[in-house]
Amino acid sequence: MASGIQKTDNGWVLDSTVAGVAIDSRMIKPGYIFVAIPGATTDGHQFIADAIERGAVAVVGERTNLSVPVPYFVVPSSREAAAELSAAFYGFPSRELTTIGVTGTNGKTSVVYWITALIRASGQTCGMISSVMNETGYGREESLLTTPESPDLQRHLRDMVSHGMTHAVIEISSHGIAQHRVDCVDLNMAVLTNITREHLDFHGTMDNYVATKSLLFERLEPSSLGAVINADDYYSQKVMPRVHSPVFTYGMEHGDLRGRIINSTAWSSEVEITHPEFRITVELNHPGRYNVYNLLAAVSVAWRLGIEPRVIQEAVPELPKVPGRMQIIRAATRPTVIIDYAHTPDGLMQSLKTVRLMTKGALWLVFGARGGRDRGKRPEMGQIAATWADHVILTTDSPNDEDPGDIADEIAVGIRNVDASKLRGIELSREKAIHWAILEATADDCVLVTGRGPEMYQNFHGQRVALSDVEVAKRALDDSWHPKGVDGIGIH
Repeated sequence: MASGIQKTDNGWVLDSTVAGVAIDSRMIKPGYIFVAIPGATTDGHQFIADAIERGAVAVVGERTNLSVPVPYFVVPSSREAAAELSAAFYGFPSRELTTIGVTGTNGKTSVVYWITALIRASGQTCGMISSVMNETGYGREESLLTTPESPDLQRHLRDMVSHGMTHAVIEISSHGIAQHRVDCVDLNMAVLTNITREHLDFHGTMDNYVATKSLLFERLEPSSLGAVINADDYYSQKVMPRVHSPVFTYGMEHGDLRGRIINSTAWSSEVEITHPEFRITVELNHPGRYNVYNLLAAVSVAWRLGIEPRVIQEAVPELPKVPGRMQIIRAATRPTVIIDYAHTPDGLMQSLKTVRLMTKGALWLVFGARGGRDRGKRPEMGQIAATWADHVILTTDSPNDEDPGDIADEIAVGIRNVDASKLRGIELSREKAIHWAILEATADDCVLVTGRGPEMYQNFHGQRVALSDVEVAKRALDDSWHPKGVDGIGIH
């Protein structure tokens, strides 16, 4: 193994001379293996020469008949190979952890945060990988992807083991499954929160989307702790027959573990949780029925892990707020502003329903839609906006390579189909749009800003532009602050 790498019938074998694995040539250091991945916009095979110049000792790729001056291994799938190589390089760290994966359209991040909190409340150590923040033992690290690429994911898991952690909770997107990022991660348990319309630009159909989510559950070993599934979700019925491990269900209508809302306010819910072996009542200091479902998912996992109901009951009132998820910003004599990540039709409807409960006056909504994503959901989200909000201002999200005005126009079609008077206007500067809503809203009103949550950048034709909805809202609530060109706000 002069190159430090060998492909055998039993998998990849790496010796101690291999210094790392990377799928980005810019990350290559001397002694690394470079895996060339063909992508939607760029082909990693174009960067093989750059990787070798930077010190790559071997290259793995899908293209044949390439002249490469270091050992070159041709594979059917570079992404699968990247996952296998990364796991081998880091010594298959998931095998040394109790590993829980959380997938679903909505609620994944909250459930990851809350499972982590419940495990820690039981006195055990737990690492976390989420779309907002990763906690692996080296402090907190801001996430770049919901589910990291396989070299980063395996590195995070090894860091957890190195820091003495016993558990890991991973947020897993459908892209992460389809692109083999979580291959070679041995899951002890997988959670399904729900499946609603999302990512059809990538998956094509809902059947394909459901099938991709199902792969995570099909891979669970019969001897594992198995699947935790929302029994009240329509598509869960299509996933459960594909599971070959134990299945534990939860819900408010059906499930092994049931939740019942005893009392609710705009800000919290008192919930009775029952199972054949226990009954507890908890105070959930997070608004909305959907958060009760998130709670039931987290409690189900905790129970399956053997955490005592008493510990769960004591920990629930202290469950952490997730940045950018129903994040409430208040100022005296000004409207209440809520920043939420909701970016799917179902997510938007749930957010609007929840904010409606806390609104004395009018409910303002500021939102847009991602460019390059499922266009079919845009008019649907417009209809939801016009149904539940009193005033809607359309703006940009991250348009990527699309014209932001075209995106707004497609959403506006849905608004006008319900009630054209709800559309106050289109303002393509997101900063100005947020300011506009806050400026016009009264102290009894609520301004809901959705789509980006904790994200710090917008993407315009490959350019990242810094913008935080939270910081913009805080500045707009300050009477002394006015954005440049405020007098020109709005396209009516």
